[in-house]
Amino acid sequence: MKKYFNCLILILAVMISLFNIVFVSNKAASAADTTKKYYTVYADSKKEKVLFLRGDEVSVGDRYLSGNNKLYEIESVDSKEKIAIAKFLKDEILPEISVQNETNNNKAAAASTKKIGVYHTHNDESYFTPDGIDSVYGKGGIHDVGKKFVSELNNIGVETVYREDLHLPHNSGAYTRSQVTATALLDSGATAIFDLHRDSTKRSEYLTKVDGKQMSSVRMVVGSSSKNYEENKKFAYTIKSYADKTYPGLIKDIYFGKGNYNQGLTTKAMLFEMGCENIEKDLVLKTTPYLAKTVTAVLFGTSTTPTKTANETAVVSETTNSSSSQSGSATGVNDSMVTNELVNSNETLFVVIGIVGFVIVLIGLIMIFSRKARQKVGRFFSETFAGIFGKKKAE
Repeated sequence: MKKYFNCLILILAVMISLFNIVFVSNKAASAADTTKKYYTVYADSKKEKVLFLRGDEVSVGDRYLSGNNKLYEIESVDSKEKIAIAKFLKDEILPEISVQNETNNNKAAAASTKKIGVYHTHNDESYFTPDGIDSVYGKGGIHDVGKKFVSELNNIGVETVYREDLHLPHNSGAYTRSQVTATALLDSGATAIFDLHRDSTKRSEYLTKVDGKQMSSVRMVVGSSSKNYEENKKFAYTIKSYADKTYPGLIKDIYFGKGNYNQGLTTKAMLFEMGCENIEKDLVLKTTPYLAKTVTAVLFGTSTTPTKTANETAVVSETTNSSSSQSGSATGVNDSMVTNELVNSNETLFVVIGIVGFVIVLIGLIMIFSRKARQKVGRFFSETFAGIFGKKKAE
């Protein structure tokens, strides 16, 4: 009796331990969900389709232009869970742009000095690979991206003023501090100013292919609070229009937030999200020549920019398939599905362990209160394991 009782206690202890492991891990997962670094925005209240992910805060009234030019507006936000619901507004028609026409019609602009200003409001932003961290108090990995972008602009004949002024810390006052830098760039004669950032979200959200090469895509952010909102919106649409035609997959989407982002200083200011902390910096660096050629063509209509068409450039997005693209779904859907599957598998494991534990406890109670049951179970173990739990009885 004592032997079986000890065995039962051991089994119950193991089951309790397994229960604690599953329960604690699920609790930890739930806690992690409430401290996510990014917002998940759904295309409707049913939460069946993830529209996009974003590291920065989203607000009711913000707008979003998807990769396939569908315009949405945020209608509700759960800041605690970092979940937002967007409603579809309309299909946007982007302005047509032709490099050849721009070159012919803007000979004076092409002949004049081409100058662009580049800076970083959030200097600390970095990439886990290879920086090993997502943020440093100083010049983070985003500065490497800035240097490469400037180098590519210089290579195609665009004079670039690159300011690496620090605007630390990374808080709400950073844009006030970087306004001084942005103003200095414009005072130097820059036609346009670009603020290079790094988003915070899943790697797959930015993973793409352009010209058959795997790299990071780019998100543009336009400040709806800026006095130049309409002009900068048109500027963003023109950049996306040219990129979609020449380098499909390069421009991921456009987010219209409530901020100003120093865009009130000029009608040619843009914030570029150059990938996220989870994508390799090397893939972001590969993006820079295509972005440099795109902005140069839009601003100056230079003939040095290749005039590829969508048919000449093979593009495959690794986060969506063709059917999801046609239906208007955005990147991040597959990751959402994987996450749901993992959660469901944990729940299934929890249920299975619970059932097994209940059965074992039930058998244990029967053994404790039924002498006949103990005899049968003891005989079974004795015969099966050849005396491990006791000597085999004579027939």
